[in-house]
Amino acid sequence: MSQAQSSGATIFRTTFRELMKGVCTCIPGNVRTFDAELQRAQVQIGIQSVSVSGATIEPPPIVDVPVLFLGGTQYSVAHQIDPGDEGLILFSQRCIDAWKQTGGVASNPLARFHSAHDALFIPGFRPLATRISGFANDGIRLQSRDGSVHVWIKSSGEIIADNGAAHVQITAAGEVNIENGAGHIKMGADGTVNINGVTFAPDGKMTSTTTMTVDDVIFSGISAKGHKHPGDSGGTTGGPEN
Repeated sequence: MSQAQSSGATIFRTTFRELMKGVCTCIPGNVRTFDAELQRAQVQIGIQSVSVSGATIEPPPIVDVPVLFLGGTQYSVAHQIDPGDEGLILFSQRCIDAWKQTGGVASNPLARFHSAHDALFIPGFRPLATRISGFANDGIRLQSRDGSVHVWIKSSGEIIADNGAAHVQITAAGEVNIENGAGHIKMGADGTVNINGVTFAPDGKMTSTTTMTVDDVIFSGISAKGHKHPGDSGGTTGGPEN
């Protein structure tokens, strides 16, 4: 390659590189504001630009950006979006102004290509500073940032729900345990239910190791509270006194 060819190739590469800096593809960013009714956000690009002279430039916010929530038209996963939430900003290869209103196959009113005006936001991409606390690579889990409130479907089939005040567990074997610190309900895989120490068998038998106080008990249609017995000398006795 001659010196002239080499110089021309260098100029071409430099020119192409500078032109490509204006082509938007995808970049990390974060939410500045969120409109819950429209599900649109104002997002901030998370990486500074550098000019030819070496000066750093903070890109301006991008407005009216659709936010991804997983699902289809009938079912979706809805979750809270707050200012500062990190994610990935994608840029459409064509103008999405009309699509944001109609969906489907929309018109293309403006000749924009890979423009910052045509942004979409996927929440959830995180730097180390905001990584998920107590992450468990097991099944699927919905949780608060610190993990204290969560619903967890484990790969074993076990399901756990916990909000810090109450705890519900369904084991892989079919046992159900509910606790709230003041009491518990436990159902075994065989159908036996234990409520604070009182056991109910699947056949209806009840067992308790403590004194039970009830208003009345009916035995074959006869009230234990108001039943009477034949008297020793004829007639009937009064109702029970104690």
